[in-house]
Amino acid sequence: MSRAKILFIEDDLDQVKIYDFKFKLEGLDFISTQHGAEGLRMAEAQKPDLILLDMLLFDKKGTDILKKLKENEHTQRIPVIIFTNFDKEETAKEALALGAVDYIIKSKITPSDIVKKVKEILHT
Repeated sequence: MSRAKILFIEDDLDQVKIYDFKFKLEGLDFISTQHGAEGLRMAEAQKPDLILLDMLLFDKKGTDILKKLKENEHTQRIPVIIFTNFDKEETAKEALALGAVDYIIKSKITPSDIVKKVKEILHT
């Protein structure tokens, strides 16, 4: 059985390092990028099992990335969790309406809990 692959689209390198370590420790493959456009390319090429997507990136808004992921027949079925510090109810509603499976505020969850949540979604 292959290991689940997580794509993290996040511009904060400290966050990437923390979650790279935690996901790999928990037996999951972890790939990341700091740029939304590259994240779209990686999602299509790498076919991750789940995407963690920040809302505020260097080059694009998370909702724009989410729309493109859900419009692309090659990526539309990949579950996307919005994983951000952008705590606005209207943005959360928009992301969920666009197809995100969850909207999680980084400061309100531990690395262990996000790994648990991802495993629940992936049924691993």
